[in-house]
Amino acid sequence: MTKKEIIDRLNYLRSKELFAIQQYMNHYYEAKGPNFSEVKGLERSIAIVEMKHAELLAEKITMLGGEPITNPGQVQEMKGAAVFTSESVDEMIRADLNLERNAIQDYTKAIVDIGDTDPGIRKMLEDILGQEEEHADSFGNYLGEQQAYDVEAMRKAA
Repeated sequence: MTKKEIIDRLNYLRSKELFAIQQYMNHYYEAKGPNFSEVKGLERSIAIVEMKHAELLAEKITMLGGEPITNPGQVQEMKGAAVFTSESVDEMIRADLNLERNAIQDYTKAIVDIGDTDPGIRKMLEDILGQEEEHADSFGNYLGEQQAYDVEAMRKAA
């Protein structure tokens, strides 16, 4: 991959992180019901980790001479994306799990595409991927799922 392609991919990933932060914090404020304190804690803690991911990506983009995006809509694939809202906590968590599944797929593909082009960036993406998998597990566990994501299917899709 060229430096520009890497910057574009990192900005794409950053757009997804910024969107996830918006959705998770919205769910943090909106969660109601019997398990709301558990859900609020989960949403907030994962949003904070996503903020750290967005920061790491911005630092790498800047280091490469690029300009980090500040709004998810700056990336074509995210134009018009809307934060999922619902009265149902389970529906909120299901939407969050889907975001994490997409993130796992996006990071897996980025790692494969970058390959040995930049080992430092690849390592950073692998570390973030591990945390995204943990987030998917957390949301999946809340919903009572045995397996939050299919690793083999995600690798094949990459």
